[in-house]
Amino acid sequence: MSFALARRFKQDVSTDGTTWVPLGGRTDFAPTEKATLQAVPNFDTNGFDQSEKTLTAWMVVSKFEMPTTAGIPSDPGQAILEATRFQFSDSARAYTRWYDRNGGTDAWSGRAIIDWNQSKTTTTDVAEITVTFTGDGVLTRIANPYAAAVVPVITSATPSGVAAAGQVTIYGGGFLGTVATTGVKFGGVNATSWVVLSDNVIVAVMPAGTAGSAPIIVTNAVGASAAFAYTRA
Repeated sequence: MSFALARRFKQDVSTDGTTWVPLGGRTDFAPTEKATLQAVPNFDTNGFDQSEKTLTAWMVVSKFEMPTTAGIPSDPGQAILEATRFQFSDSARAYTRWYDRNGGTDAWSGRAIIDWNQSKTTTTDVAEITVTFTGDGVLTRIANPYAAAVVPVITSATPSGVAAAGQVTIYGGGFLGTVATTGVKFGGVNATSWVVLSDNVIVAVMPAGTAGSAPIIVTNAVGASAAFAYTRA
């Protein structure tokens, strides 16, 4: 059930509640409510007890996979949550919001205390992270901010001058759903391999080719990005 929710709901995180970053790599998602009930019995209910809801609390448990190989940057959303580890007060908190990818009205936002727990996986250099968001105050229903997939946009690529077999980190947007095998190209040649860390970050391995101009193009199901100028060593 929670795996199905992870596919249905998109989740973002933020340090200020204004600038939102997608939380990438999720494999599990489970929002819950914990209500505090007060007994309010009376003698006019034919012997059935009654209760009143006096307090409520919210919680979200999200799981995601995080590459641990040296040189591969963290997903930006994961990095925001990781920065709360072993912290106190405001530094132990972050904002989160989640919303229905189908465009429904099930969309919420709130501030939470972050609990980060790491475990191993069967895949080398990949850790499974379980983050518990314990609500710190009101959970607010919001207008659904979900937007359908758009053509990728590349804003930067670092480092410059990478040679064949080197790693290039590509930044931008619209990277989720990148076409398999042909979704990242350097100078018209498919990248040797790549990992989509989030909708905003791809780590790609430079294919073989001659030194010089090797424009980067990222393609998803909607279309291809404009060519981003890049010079290969």
